[in-house]
Amino acid sequence: MATLKDVAEHAKVSLAAASRILNQDPSLSVTEETRNRVLNAAAALNYKKTSLQTEKKAFVPHERERRIGVAQMFDAEELQEDLYYLALKNTLDQECFSRQWTTVPLFRDNNRHFVTRNNFPLDGLFAIGRFTYEEITNFREYTDKIVFLDSDPDPLKYYSILPNYHLAVRLALKHFRENGFENVAYVGSINTFGNQKELTMDSRFYYYRTTLINQDCFSSQLVLDCPMTAKGGYQVMKQFLEQYGRPPKAMFVASDSIAPGLLMALQEYNLNVPEDTSIVTFNNTVLSEFSNPPLTSIELHMQENVRAAAFCMELLWQGDTCGKRIVVPCSLVSRNSVTKLSDT
Repeated sequence: MATLKDVAEHAKVSLAAASRILNQDPSLSVTEETRNRVLNAAAALNYKKTSLQTEKKAFVPHERERRIGVAQMFDAEELQEDLYYLALKNTLDQECFSRQWTTVPLFRDNNRHFVTRNNFPLDGLFAIGRFTYEEITNFREYTDKIVFLDSDPDPLKYYSILPNYHLAVRLALKHFRENGFENVAYVGSINTFGNQKELTMDSRFYYYRTTLINQDCFSSQLVLDCPMTAKGGYQVMKQFLEQYGRPPKAMFVASDSIAPGLLMALQEYNLNVPEDTSIVTFNNTVLSEFSNPPLTSIELHMQENVRAAAFCMELLWQGDTCGKRIVVPCSLVSRNSVTKLSDT
């Protein structure tokens, strides 16, 4: 007779997860794919309810599974414009699943207040993106064990995981310089949300401008200020081409969400990458990897970011409440969208 352990191994889930899914535990948050995998495994192995009742007495988890809230800066519709945060959330879910932590999404209600689908307590909370002081106070209604990804609202109070923006810009500009480019355009927002969701100068633009000023290469004419969206990239590149008739020789694109629109505008003018302009993007999601042509991009190592966040959560559970900031290095993934200047 099939056992609960057999079902868990067949479905590739933990024993606790298999038990809770088969018992229809309302506090468990898993994907439909995982739930169906367990149910299909139970059916395929002819797993009986009677054996479940017997094993339920024998199986006692070592401790209650951790329940972790996950809050996103963007709503679902906004996430479609920023695949990086969507991918970061998925990577975080996978990391929590591997540690047998249950993730609980937080949603905004009609009053923009973060709520969960039930009243079960949370053991911690991951906050992805930037949040206002009021939103952070809202989080503390659920738990004081909060880890922020991609923002640092209070370094004395909270744990935060940040990409190394300075290193990212240095890598991009170094790559251009090694290929003969000194005058590099910036495409993206000059001002974005800061650590507490107030508008402030974007870190990528700040380091871009500072670096080029120090090298006596900065030109305001090469700053293409636009929203971090495909539509923003399309509109700002169209305006630039209408004014100057040709694109900048080299462009640092502050988010690869901009890239599809930017490439569309170039194609409408029969301009090609890298023959007519060289491009490095930021984030390295599928938008850069599978564009035409594939674009060189700054890789932010999402897996390392979420592992650092999980490590911080464990420190909080151990009683270490002194705020910490972890800055995760990045790297450059070359896909030949930058050519030698002498070859253009």
